[in-house]
Amino acid sequence: MANYLDPVVHFIHSRFASALGGRPPGLDEPLFSSGVIDSFGVLELIAFLEDTYQVTIDTAKHELGEFDSVNKIGTLVSRLRETV
Repeated sequence: MANYLDPVVHFIHSRFASALGGRPPGLDEPLFSSGVIDSFGVLELIAFLEDTYQVTIDTAKHELGEFDSVNKIGTLVSRLRETV
């Protein structure tokens, strides 16, 4: 699944580099609960995921915790792609 998540890691690293101290995020590193990504950033992340993985994310149906790490994002995207 690592190659599948490379675009997510790259997006988060490039968009939130200062909050990450210039390093890429760890696959299980908390993103929202640690403050790396804020409420505006989650909207950017959702738009990126929808465009990159051709999924639709209804924010009313998902909890913020589903976006709290690269691995959790991968699980969410995989689940959404199965329903397409």
